[in-house]
Amino acid sequence: MRVLSHILLLWLGLFALQSHAATLLVLVPGQTALTEEFISALANTGDHRIVVHNPAEGDAPDIDPDRVITMGVSSLQWWLAQPARTPTIATYVTRSGLAAAGLATPPGHVRLLLANPRPVRQLRLAQLLVPRMRTAGLLHSPGSDAQLSHWQEAATATQTKLNTAELADVGDLARMLVSLLDRSDVLIGIDDPQIYNADNLKTILLTSYTRDRVLIGPSAPFIAAGSLSTSFSSPTEMARSVSYLMDHPASTSISYPRYFSVLSNQQVARSMGFPPPDDAALAAELARMEGIE
Repeated sequence: MRVLSHILLLWLGLFALQSHAATLLVLVPGQTALTEEFISALANTGDHRIVVHNPAEGDAPDIDPDRVITMGVSSLQWWLAQPARTPTIATYVTRSGLAAAGLATPPGHVRLLLANPRPVRQLRLAQLLVPRMRTAGLLHSPGSDAQLSHWQEAATATQTKLNTAELADVGDLARMLVSLLDRSDVLIGIDDPQIYNADNLKTILLTSYTRDRVLIGPSAPFIAAGSLSTSFSSPTEMARSVSYLMDHPASTSISYPRYFSVLSNQQVARSMGFPPPDDAALAAELARMEGIE
């Protein structure tokens, strides 16, 4: 009887654990390969019950989630219009996108997990790739002034001199780039769609490489176009970062993904005379610098 009692207690304990598994409501802007990979990876990070909802399809399901995960600015906007104040982690948002939507300062129940690369990570990546780097050039539009303090903090942490230039008129792009690059060892691309867009990219890359300077960042899609390297987080790494944030609440309302990879353009590296970048080794070294296991 004592053995049976122990078995019964064990089953009751397991049932209790299952019944208290957290329910996560994931709000997606649509069904894509990215959202599917993110949700699948999130499901593998713990004992969660995941409910997926696309706000474009109507009202949220009739559940009381323990936490809400939004993907993209539109999903976040929709959720903030609802009366609930469930703890929320907003993913796949950028500083520029949030500013444009008037959400630069989130409500108290929302934590932002930015899609932008961490500034200090980008500068350290530049140092690993360009050991002679002492100065970094940063071109920005007037609407991105709020980002400068974060980059200056990163520059201080990496003992890098940050040269900034504000571009008010896109017609001055080439001239201002030349002036900035002549004072800088590398060009750092930032989250500024007024400057880093398809219309300006050719001018930025040709001007940079003509001055024998490389572009670091601003994001993975720019690598194929001719940027040398960047750090980025895949959907699986973003899901792991969400899970970490749920278990280790941040002291600030805005965080960067904890887990990441490095992506480099091998052809650009060869043409600029750099050794072929080992992306896995670069990511491992950056993680070591940040104390990430």
